[in-house]
Amino acid sequence: MMGTVSAKKRLEIIEKDVIPSLFVGVLAKDDKWLEHTLKETLPLLEERALRLAQDCRKSGECTQDDPLVDENRIRTMFKDARSKLEKEHLTRESKTRYSH
Repeated sequence: MMGTVSAKKRLEIIEKDVIPSLFVGVLAKDDKWLEHTLKETLPLLEERALRLAQDCRKSGECTQDDPLVDENRIRTMFKDARSKLEKEHLTRESKTRYSH
């Protein structure tokens, strides 16, 4: 039987595993994947991370000044992930455009 994973642990997983995994093999992913990730996956994940940060503070598991639950830092992390994915996409577009 599995216990529930704490809000803090889930936040750590999003930051250390989920977001970095989006960039694994990004050049092999298609436009549909990228569009879905940018428009649906990342915004939902960001909402979830912000909610987890609140839960973590409310439960007392995280202190108010714990960087893991800093909403500005969380928003910046997702903004950076989005722009990095968009850049990867543009780089790929220009490479495929000129390789013909």
